[in-house]
Amino acid sequence: MKRFFVALMVCCLFSGNPGYVLAESVDIYFGPEGGFSRVNHSRVLRFSDGSTKPATLANSLMHRIDQLEAGSTVKIAMYSMSDYQTLDFWLKATADKQLSCKLLLCGVSTWSASSRDRIAKAIEKADLAAKEAGKPFDFQLAAVTAEAMQRNGREHTLEDGKVIFGTMHEKFGIFYRPGNPVPHSSFNGSANISTTSDKIYAENRVFFNDQPAVARQFAEEFARLWNEYSEIVYGRWLPEKYIETSHVPGYVRIVFNSEPVDELLLTRIDSELINLIHRVEASGSLDLAMFSLTRLELAEAILKSAERNPGARFRLLLDHAQLDDGDPLQSKMAPWLEQKAAELGIKNIQVRYRFRRNAYGFSSEEKKPILISYLSLFFHHKNVTVNDKEMAIGSYNWSNSAEFLNFENVMFFNTFYKDHQKVISSFKAEFETLWNSRMPSEVTSPRKGVPQTVTLAEGKALHQQLLKTLGKEANYKVLATLDREAFKTFDQIVEETGLGAARVKQSIRALEADKFLVKWTKDGVEGYSQAD
Repeated sequence: MKRFFVALMVCCLFSGNPGYVLAESVDIYFGPEGGFSRVNHSRVLRFSDGSTKPATLANSLMHRIDQLEAGSTVKIAMYSMSDYQTLDFWLKATADKQLSCKLLLCGVSTWSASSRDRIAKAIEKADLAAKEAGKPFDFQLAAVTAEAMQRNGREHTLEDGKVIFGTMHEKFGIFYRPGNPVPHSSFNGSANISTTSDKIYAENRVFFNDQPAVARQFAEEFARLWNEYSEIVYGRWLPEKYIETSHVPGYVRIVFNSEPVDELLLTRIDSELINLIHRVEASGSLDLAMFSLTRLELAEAILKSAERNPGARFRLLLDHAQLDDGDPLQSKMAPWLEQKAAELGIKNIQVRYRFRRNAYGFSSEEKKPILISYLSLFFHHKNVTVNDKEMAIGSYNWSNSAEFLNFENVMFFNTFYKDHQKVISSFKAEFETLWNSRMPSEVTSPRKGVPQTVTLAEGKALHQQLLKTLGKEANYKVLATLDREAFKTFDQIVEETGLGAARVKQSIRALEADKFLVKWTKDGVEGYSQAD
C-alpha cells in the first residue's frame, strides 16, 4: 500500500496541472536579519497590502501566513517561540482569515516556560477578542512534556544522579488549503521563532512552496509528536490524523529520529550523515557549518574521509564555544579532530570558529570571568554540504543528545533535483562570506554582529588573553557599563563605576588593546562602545 501511494503521488506531482507545478519553489532565508551574504540579505518580500520588507526569518514566516487563503490550516512544531510580533501577526490572521491553527512547543525546557505562558495568554486574549467581534477563532496550543519523553525512553542519568530528558528540538511548519486534507507547503530549519534567531544568531529556514510530497513528511511527524508526546495548554485537544508517508523521488527527503524502525528502535540520523560524509569524492569537498560538534562517530567519519581523499577539501566552520575544550565532559570534537589530523599527517582539513571578544564576561555564579556562550551571537546552523552537490540541513546538532535524547530532523538536498541547486548555492554564499570574514587587525567603530572567524590557535590565544584581562575587577566593571549597544563618554564611565579617572583610564587602555572596546565619535560626541 505504501509503495502504491508513493507511485500515485509521483503521477500526481509530475503529470498534474502545469500551472501547479510552475508554482513550486524552494527558498531559504537566513538570520541575522536576512544573512551575511549580500546576495541573501539584499532580497525583499512583497506582502498582500503592496508593502515590501527585507527577506528576514521573521518576515519570511509572516509573508507565508499573509499569502494564505481564508479558511486555511496552519500547524507549527517549534522548540522555542519568543518572537511576539510574529505571534501577534499570526493571531490576527487567525481571526481575520478564520484559520485553523495548532502550535506545538517543547515543554521540557524550564527556561522557556515563561514564553509558553505568555503565548498561552496571548492566544486567550485573541480568542476573547474574536468572540467579542463575532468571529470564529480556532487555535490549539500544546507542549511536548518531560513525562512523555521519559515514557518513551528519551532520558539519561548523569554521573551525579540527575536525570535529564530529551527535548522536541524541531522547528517546522505545515500549511493546508481550505477543505483540503493534503498539506501543500511547509518550512523547516535551524531557527526558532525568536527575535534572537531573526536579529542576532546565524540561522536558516527553508520554505517548500506547493510541494505536498515534502509537506506530507512533516505532517506525519507533526501527527506523531502531537498524538504521542503532547499535552494541551490552550484550547480543546483534538488528535491528529496519522498518515504514514514516504519520500517521493525528485523531492527533499527528510529523516526524523522520532520515527520508529520497529517496536524497539527509533530511526538513526547519524548513520545517514556518515553515509553522506563517505560520499566525498577524490577531488571533492565537505563544508560543515555546525553549532555543536560533540559526537565522536561523526568527527571520526570526517577524519577517515579526509584521510581517504587527500585531494579533497574539508572545511569546518563552528560556533565560538566549540574551541573551548577545557572541560572533557563536554566532548568538543573539533580541537580533537585537528590534533588527530596533525598526528596522522592529514593536511586537507581546515577549521575556523566564529569569534566574539565580548562573549567573555564575569560570572557571578562562578565568581570569575568565563566565556558566556549566549553572548557569542550563536553560529546556529546545522549543515553539511558535500561536493557542492549534496546538502544535509535541519535541526540536528552533531551531538549525542541530538541523536539519542532529542527529537530532531535532517533534510537531504541534491542538485540533481529541481530547485535544490538554488538552496545549496544560497547556503554556500553564506558559508563563504562567514569563512572569509577573518578578524580585522584594527577596529575604528563598533562592529557588533559583523562576522569574524579565527583558527584554533588564534582562538585559544585570544581566549586566554581575554580571560586574563577580565580577571582584573576594574576592567570588567568598566566593560559592564558598556553592555549591549551602549555608548558612554569617559565621564559617564567614571561616574557609573566609581573607580576614579586614573583607574578608568588604565582599564580602558587595557580593554582597547584587547579590542573589547572602541573609542569613536557619535553625533559629535567622543565616547566608547563594545568593539564587537
